[in-house]
Amino acid sequence: MNRNLTLVVVTLVWLGLLGCSSVPPAPIVAGGDSGAATQLMVVHQEGGKTWNIFGLEIVGKVMSAQTGGQYSVIVSTTRPGGGPPRHLHENEDELFFVLEGVFEFYCGEEVSRAEKGALVVLPRGIPHGFRNVGQIDGMLMNTITPGGFEGFFEEIDRLPKDKPLDRVRVTAIAARYGLTFLPEAGEASSQP
Repeated sequence: MNRNLTLVVVTLVWLGLLGCSSVPPAPIVAGGDSGAATQLMVVHQEGGKTWNIFGLEIVGKVMSAQTGGQYSVIVSTTRPGGGPPRHLHENEDELFFVLEGVFEFYCGEEVSRAEKGALVVLPRGIPHGFRNVGQIDGMLMNTITPGGFEGFFEEIDRLPKDKPLDRVRVTAIAARYGLTFLPEAGEASSQP
């Protein structure tokens, strides 16, 4: 198993345990010059940076600055029926661990249902998205590798909240992060 994948798996395991204060998370250790975290990191349940965008509450739990750019980890809460527009990442692979709820994930032409405890891998370069198809708020833990994409959430969250999102500005911000929004089936526009 390569070092990046090992780090992602370890991150998924210990972040899945955050709600259990009696079980300490495992340390993240990387050797050599990878720039990854080389000491124990603990992010408590209430810890992290919160962004509210596209109808999602996103909490940055591990920022890429803490991992030498290797990866970042976010936890998102999605209302029933909610989810991001279909999109494509040029630079990042994403791993989603379903903490609560029922989701449908779209990757290329494939659609798969994922419930609590499922792990979903969405590779870069393939159009994808997800929807909460359950009756309750769903919660996902998302490891993004390499890191840095959390800057997109930061920039979008700074846009005015008292009026509709400016699609031109959102598209320009997305382009800086190698993100392209795609039309849903039957739609002509791909804007969020």
